[in-house]
Amino acid sequence: MSDLFSPENMVEYWAFFNRHVFLCGMWVVCLVMILYMQLKIMLANVKKLTTAGATMLVNHEEGLFVDVRAGANFEQSHIANSLNISAADIKAGKTQRIESAKDKPIILVGRDKMDSEAFNSARILKQQGFTKVFTLDGGIMQWANENLPLSNKK
Repeated sequence: MSDLFSPENMVEYWAFFNRHVFLCGMWVVCLVMILYMQLKIMLANVKKLTTAGATMLVNHEEGLFVDVRAGANFEQSHIANSLNISAADIKAGKTQRIESAKDKPIILVGRDKMDSEAFNSARILKQQGFTKVFTLDGGIMQWANENLPLSNKK
């Protein structure tokens, strides 16, 4: 069995790189982007809560659900007693409706597990001085999948 980094193999690697410069460059760009996103997530220190954990914070610590989805999606179905403040409004600093809850748990609800709007909104709220900001892991889809109550009242 030959050594992975033997001189013979290094010559082969270099030849491959020379034949496929664009492909190797794109691979490096993708790797850097993934590392950047992981570092951004780690430094943001935004914790995800399960539906049970989020419910406990709302019930025992006067937490607040804030739905960051678009208004039409919010009106279709949302967690009862949640507020709708779009991610764009949070980014623009329009958080007057929750200013009094700066030291209370705020659970941001997005569309699903892959919704970056909830994560980005959580980062922004932390920058604005909110101390206990979380995201609901799985978003409204997880809430619905667990057959938890949804409302369509404004």
